Amino acid sequence: CRSMLPRRLLRFRVRRGLMVPLWLNTDNPEYVSAVERAIAFYEAHLGVEKCKIDWDEFRYEVGDDRLADGLRYALEHVYSWKPPVSLQRFKCNPSELRLKLFKLVNSELDGFAKDRISVLKRFALEHGFKDPVELEEFLWSDDPRGYLLARAMERVDVDRVVKLYNFELLDTLLSNSRMISFTSTGSLTMPKGTFVKALVREVKRLGLIYDARLEGGEVTVDVYGPVELFGRVTRFAWRLSALFDRILTVLRACKRWRVKILVRLKRRDLPCVLTSEDVPSLLMDVRQEEAVEPIFDSEVERRFYLVMSCVDKYRVEREPEPLIVGSTLLIPDYAFTRPDGVKWYVELIGFWRPEYTVKKRVKLEELRKAGFKRLILLVDEKYVEHFKGLGFPVFTYRMRGGKLDAPYGAIISLITS
Repeated sequence: CRSMLPRRLLRFRVRRGLMVPLWLNTDNPEYVSAVERAIAFYEAHLGVEKCKIDWDEFRYEVGDDRLADGLRYALEHVYSWKPPVSLQRFKCNPSELRLKLFKLVNSELDGFAKDRISVLKRFALEHGFKDPVELEEFLWSDDPRGYLLARAMERVDVDRVVKLYNFELLDTLLSNSRMISFTSTGSLTMPKGTFVKALVREVKRLGLIYDARLEGGEVTVDVYGPVELFGRVTRFAWRLSALFDRILTVLRACKRWRVKILVRLKRRDLPCVLTSEDVPSLLMDVRQEEAVEPIFDSEVERRFYLVMSCVDKYRVEREPEPLIVGSTLLIPDYAFTRPDGVKWYVELIGFWRPEYTVKKRVKLEELRKAGFKRLILLVDEKYVEHFKGLGFPVFTYRMRGGKLDAPYGAIISLITS
């Protein structure tokens, strides 16, 4: 698993309160030359042990210490470190074999072997090695310091490394974010409603928390970053890069769009804005995605749908079209349409934080004041106190032994009455 570019290696300027990342581009001869020198350095050290490579020399060759250290993270995608011997050739791993040799020397030779070579020769033959030299090479072959530099692909070019560096830069910005806001005016091929629905679908698939609003002809979806939710960068952060990758096609189908990333740096927040006019050249989809463990239990949504869809008195729709009342925009989890055309909506709430609750309550209050009534709130019983008094029917649920305990009968009765 590759590590992420650390925040200290971010290269940016601040202009009028905005963070301006120093992206690489192939139109800048200085950047092209620096990347070429970085690639040449790696090529010259193919087959060299990691501990024997002079990284100060690498920084000198690139000419910018922070850029050089950042490029090393980009180059990890196209170069790799391989053990000096194949670990698959033998049945045990080096650490197990070292332990066996240690026990042998301590139990049979009182912790000291007078004839080291003969002991190693006997041990080597017993474990399938041809001689002590091959044995010793294998014994320490799992030490990363002795790994050899190798090319991970047939050819490494400047354009690819530039895009990988920009990806690493963006990945670190997203991972240190408090909020990521996706805004669009829509287009003929990508209306605002379709944009929101497509974005929210990916947000939910990745188990992220979001909010949405409509202002001045623009629609905005705010996605909560790890700093906002947890106060720090977490393993949850990779999902934001995955979201950006998945939604990039949707963004490009819009006439105009912008993404505002509120980045947490030390003790202050700095906004960074990407637009349809100045998005950097990126190579996305290069970091391996992990299994998604949602912030709230997606099993709740699945089980609720399975039970409610068994009733033939209405039609259930998951992720329906957004509800837009004035500037308020809400995308309920389900829509239940009766044969007479009356439609009820259900919103599941399984996550709570003070900031999230305040925004959610304001949105729900605006819907209620605008005269919207047919919305049911199904809330995790641990958080129900925070969602009372809104003027909408509130029911609670809990997971018990892998089963969803919810008042299905009461909800069905309300929808069908």
